[in-house]
Amino acid sequence: MKLLLRLNYPLALAIIVFACQPKDEPALAPVCQLTSTTDQLIETSGQLTDELKRTFTYSGNALTSLSERSKNSDASFQIEYNNSLITRANSGQDVITLTYGSATLPNSATFTRSGKVQSTFSMEYAQSGNLTRITENRQILPSSSTVTERSYTFTYDNAGNLTNERGRFVLAGGAIGEQEVEYTFDQKPSPYTHVTELPILTLIALSQAVEAKPGRFWHINTPITQKMYNINSGNRSMIESSTFKPVYDADSKITTQAQTALLYLTGSQTPFTKNNRQTFGYQCQ
Repeated sequence: MKLLLRLNYPLALAIIVFACQPKDEPALAPVCQLTSTTDQLIETSGQLTDELKRTFTYSGNALTSLSERSKNSDASFQIEYNNSLITRANSGQDVITLTYGSATLPNSATFTRSGKVQSTFSMEYAQSGNLTRITENRQILPSSSTVTERSYTFTYDNAGNLTNERGRFVLAGGAIGEQEVEYTFDQKPSPYTHVTELPILTLIALSQAVEAKPGRFWHINTPITQKMYNINSGNRSMIESSTFKPVYDADSKITTQAQTALLYLTGSQTPFTKNNRQTFGYQCQ
């Protein structure tokens, strides 16, 4: 028996050593951040008539700058933090200052240009952290607008997808206009799920007076249709019906999409067509 124990000891030791070897861990998926978006308006002739480009830079996981460039706007904001919360976005001429309540999401902001207050914002959120309302009160009107106040209200489904975006606009003379956008979705993620600081993105976009659908930043999944209506005395009339054809990479990140928009003029039942093309860039680590 002693001989058998001595003969089996090396085998038992080998079994123990083998069992204690570390197992191969599955490779972690890379963390990807959105670095650029481009929205191009293309006429039926193929001519590029307008372009809106946004670029994002990061230090680790923190957003450090956000730039927006279009035919009418060119601004680059440096993002400033205090205790890991964004407190200012500063382009030199334009400054957005954020304030917080008891939460880690900003509930108000002030937009100044050359030291003069242009607009103030208030924001409301669901318990999930989704933005449910943002209201802008303008002290100084942009040169091309008579809107003194605009408010956007967002409705989400149980999965967190933004299904409805409603805009209310107060004009200088007191008249009120309302619009509504309805969305349906693909099963793959929106590019803006790769941006962690959505409130400042929303504020910067609205401050530059180009953005008309700020709800786009709060989608969980990529929209594949959107229908936009004017609302007058509770009655809706369609002004846009768009379809999107997204293209994804192997990791389900959207890289490009073609948008076909049918636009309806007041009193006309026959739409005309415009085409947009959006592209999205990322960095992954």
